[in-house]
Amino acid sequence: MIVTAEMSAKEFINDYKENYGKVRKLLDEDSKNDPENEPYSSKYKARDILNNMRDALSNVSESETNLNKVKLDAMLGVVLLNIGIIDMETEELTASEKVLKEAEDLLIPNSLKPEIVTTLINIENNLGILWSNRDEPEEAKLFLLKAKTFYEDFKCTLQMPLSIEQIISNTGEAVTGEFMFLEKAHTLSLYYLAQVYGSLKENLKSAIYCHVTLRRQLQYSDYESIEWALNSATLSQFFAEQNGFFQSRHHLSAASTILEQYEATLMESESADDIFLAKKEIFKHRSADVARCWAKYCLLLMTASKARLMNDGEEISDAITDMSNLELEDNENICGGDIKKLIFSDLDVTKYEKKIGDKFLLTYQDAREVFLCCQSWLNKAKEYYKLDTLASDYIELVQDSSQSYCYLAFFEEDDERRAKMHKRRVDMLEDLIKEINPTYYLQYCRQLWYELGEVYSEILNIKLDKLNKTKEKPSPHILKKINMLCEKSIENYDHFLNSVKDKNGIMPVKLEFDVIRPVISAYAFIGRNSMKRIAIDKNVQLTHVRKSYDSYQAVVDICKNDPEAAKMMKEEYSLCQEMVNILPLKIKKLENELVGFVG
Repeated sequence: MIVTAEMSAKEFINDYKENYGKVRKLLDEDSKNDPENEPYSSKYKARDILNNMRDALSNVSESETNLNKVKLDAMLGVVLLNIGIIDMETEELTASEKVLKEAEDLLIPNSLKPEIVTTLINIENNLGILWSNRDEPEEAKLFLLKAKTFYEDFKCTLQMPLSIEQIISNTGEAVTGEFMFLEKAHTLSLYYLAQVYGSLKENLKSAIYCHVTLRRQLQYSDYESIEWALNSATLSQFFAEQNGFFQSRHHLSAASTILEQYEATLMESESADDIFLAKKEIFKHRSADVARCWAKYCLLLMTASKARLMNDGEEISDAITDMSNLELEDNENICGGDIKKLIFSDLDVTKYEKKIGDKFLLTYQDAREVFLCCQSWLNKAKEYYKLDTLASDYIELVQDSSQSYCYLAFFEEDDERRAKMHKRRVDMLEDLIKEINPTYYLQYCRQLWYELGEVYSEILNIKLDKLNKTKEKPSPHILKKINMLCEKSIENYDHFLNSVKDKNGIMPVKLEFDVIRPVISAYAFIGRNSMKRIAIDKNVQLTHVRKSYDSYQAVVDICKNDPEAAKMMKEEYSLCQEMVNILPLKIKKLENELVGFVG
């Protein structure tokens, strides 16, 4: 690009247009086919052309081209932006920052000009990305908030933006589609702000920016249906974890609505070609993922409802499930200070919202409706996630199903029905563990053994409570049942503990952090359940008490060797210390009785 004194504005722009066209082809098309040993070949070629364009534009004046300074700056700004992006993509961050800052300084004086605003916002966005790549989210935030401000200030002028294509088309007039470049750039600013606030652990603000991004994508029909639905469903999980069940249900309903619309469009073009079959497979996969998110919503609603009912200090009437009790410092005016506004007002989602409530559960009937909904979504997910093809996901679905029975049992007042619900859990977990190999799925086997230990303990406690309430002498059948439940619980806890021990069957002196709590809890449960076994034979009684003592002693040994474990499991440690002091007396007494009996 060589500028001469005689060059007209038309020639200058045509030269720019030709070179910029070459750059775009290199970046958008040729770079996809670069060889592995030269992955940036096309980008380097594009940068060479851009640097020539930069030199030409830096040395030209308004009088030489009959172009005003704003247009010349706009053209140079686009060149600098592209150089900065290439530098960033080729991992030359210092060079990228330098050229992007140069572009920023050049364009800021005319930030409200239609020719400038979109490029300037993209420059700020890329500076935000650059600082995020350096793991400096606070610095990134400053540039992204600047981008947001430039957009908002420009919108107040009621002007239409001009893209670089429009500037070099020689007409210099805006067309209807041009504003989309500006809107897309602003949507990206909001998307990047969501990521930055996530890095800064400002999770609520991050979630709100995610929502606004999704809402804008809907508003401007600028989204890919599967990706949008998955993002909305994923965001719903955060809201549910904050007891924002109103917002969570809405985002899940939106996800299912968009998927339903996509499926209808997909089926209209039904064929046997590979592209259609691939799209259909992706749809089935992501539909299963959204179904899992629905199931998680049900589980979180049941969990939160249980926790609320068990918390005596909390007023039952305090039933806020829309996050309106949360404080948000909305100095960026992202939702008008009203978190309840986080909805997609242009999307009709009532079909799915009507299927399940968003209020805390109070009665068994409330819980049963959510439970049935949960089972329905889990069954839908299992249509895609099978044990023989996607074992890990299938195992997690069965675990979720077990948990839903557990929460339903909490709301059930009849002991026999509660016991049957836990028995359903036993059946599904035992059927599952028979099918999976501990060599490949050790972590899942550990979880299943531990949960089975818990479930058998739950049933045992129900049976013992019933036995304690009655004045009748327990039948041999009842005694046998209680002993069987004790043994099955201990057996599964032992399986879990053995999986943590080394090849010689010895527990590590210092446990991995994530197994401290379950290991100590398992030993404590074995200690308690060993003492609950009923035996008339004193030799058998002695065996049970010794097993109990050994389990409590194991906890004491772990906590003595590991102060972190002792601190984490303070209550259990104290209880086990007490039992270790008491049980030797009981053991001695039984031993003496046996000696006396033999004598």
